Amino acid sequence: MRRLGALLPLLVLLGGALPSETSTAEELGAKPSVFAVERTLVRPEGSRAMVRMDVLAESLDDATEVADAALPGLAGAGHGEVSAQWAPWSWKWGDAEIPVEVAYNPTGAPNSFGPQLLLSGLQAWSGVTSSSFRYSYAGVTNNVASILASGPDGENVISWEWLPCERGCVLALTSKESTHEVDMVLNSNPEAAAQLGVGTSVDWRTVILHELGHMAGLEHSCPVPFGPCTAAEADAVMYYQYRGVLRTLAADDIAGISALYPLAAAPADPPGEPPGMPVVLEPGWNFVILPAVPVATLLQQLTCVGAIYALHGDGWNVWARALPPSLVTLKALEAGVPYWVKAEGGCGAVIRVN
Repeated sequence: MRRLGALLPLLVLLGGALPSETSTAEELGAKPSVFAVERTLVRPEGSRAMVRMDVLAESLDDATEVADAALPGLAGAGHGEVSAQWAPWSWKWGDAEIPVEVAYNPTGAPNSFGPQLLLSGLQAWSGVTSSSFRYSYAGVTNNVASILASGPDGENVISWEWLPCERGCVLALTSKESTHEVDMVLNSNPEAAAQLGVGTSVDWRTVILHELGHMAGLEHSCPVPFGPCTAAEADAVMYYQYRGVLRTLAADDIAGISALYPLAAAPADPPGEPPGMPVVLEPGWNFVILPAVPVATLLQQLTCVGAIYALHGDGWNVWARALPPSLVTLKALEAGVPYWVKAEGGCGAVIRVN
């Protein structure tokens, strides 16, 4: 993972076949590639949003023309104009902003994409035990990405919009407002995938996992457009091209998020006492890492818990008060695994692990 100091969010990376480490643009001919185009949207009242767009095109010049033509339409008539300036993103989420809340607007989404695909991505990035970074799912929202509206609304939103795919295709864009707000727009036009020859076989769970890495603050694992890349960089979820199903973070991804958000050393427990892990729950759904104890032990100290869910493979393990014992599939918690916990009220405790 290279150049981790700056926040360079972005994109749905729907690239074609994986080039070799020695491939060059000339060797690959005129086959469309993914190009990143940066712009600054200036609204009439003066607020600015930095925008980075991923464009599928045959050349950087074509990609630039496609991006410049698409952005005013995205912003809406009268909402603003596009300047040609570029500015670095140069910030990351502060400690007080973590967990980063992300809401989802499913309007226009493909039938194959449901909220559970977003949840699995949030869980993956939040489950890196060597990093302090965490996401929190804010639920379904009626808001859209602020680039599609009149300005920032204070909510980090992932939403869909049909974008044209003629001379080139804007696959997705991520925008950063002047405040710490990051929104993502995914292209619901089927041509966004069809032009790359992957059609309906695009694995949206892979795509959203990559995109959430950008929202967290990671850049690509390897320089665009064609490397050279190490084997570890090419294996990463944060590699710049879509290469098929990648639903778990690779070593390079874990190293990147851990370098950007290192895990602070926890204070030592008093001598003679088993290690303790503080757990604080707010009313509603919480996305948290829990100590490795039996569920029954956790419930003795956190009486507000109504249900606990954990993604396991392609399904869910669950404990819920309303379930009969025969349907409970979650009886013990694992260290370092994030869980969705439904709290019927606020509660907290330091859970000792014997």
